[in-house]
Amino acid sequence: MVLLFDPAAQRKKYALVKFVRSWNEKNPGHQIVRPPGFDPETDVIGTPAREFVKSLQRETRLTVTGQFDLATMLMILPPGIRSEVMALAHTQLGMHEWPDGSNMGEIVKYLNAVGLGGGYPWCAAFVTWDLKKNGFTHFPPNPAYVPSYHDWAQAKGLLKPVSESKLGDLWIWWQNQHIGFCDDTNPKDWIAYGLDGNVGAHGGSVTQVRRTSQEVTACIDIVKMKALK
Repeated sequence: MVLLFDPAAQRKKYALVKFVRSWNEKNPGHQIVRPPGFDPETDVIGTPAREFVKSLQRETRLTVTGQFDLATMLMILPPGIRSEVMALAHTQLGMHEWPDGSNMGEIVKYLNAVGLGGGYPWCAAFVTWDLKKNGFTHFPPNPAYVPSYHDWAQAKGLLKPVSESKLGDLWIWWQNQHIGFCDDTNPKDWIAYGLDGNVGAHGGSVTQVRRTSQEVTACIDIVKMKALK
């Protein structure tokens, strides 16, 4: 059995179970069957989970990949901009610099979203790229620069207590040194789970991170940001 570690695996699998339960109630003649060995409590995406996803994809006429890809995530997560933002962010996991430490390679598409070419730090560019793909139109004067995000959000009334963070909100770390997405379902505990660009392997990757909650120093509400006129 091939196993793929995923810190968000439990949330994805429980979202799958919830969707399938609702689907089966509404479609008695087209049941999606939970395969033997499927365990939503583990932090891995194994063969049973992938077979479960394939069954869902076949019944709902999605492309059959066996992966929690963008179309599948959008189907199983609750509707709304938070899920749309995070579904796209999760499809980028593993994107990284090449050569290592160069701020070049496949991640240049994020830098292009803020008007830059390769060679620059890109955590804010990754956030901006995702939000633009999801129809956001209002951004800081310098969306490649973390302090610009903070100061602009403060001026626009978009900041809120970190303890009130919700999925997809923007987390600013270490007093304006880094920015990424809240990927946490319990932001009031001492562990902060995020999804960030320009951290981890290869000198910079799109990575799921686990840090202490005290390291998050500001939170930007993306629902209010999307609503800006």
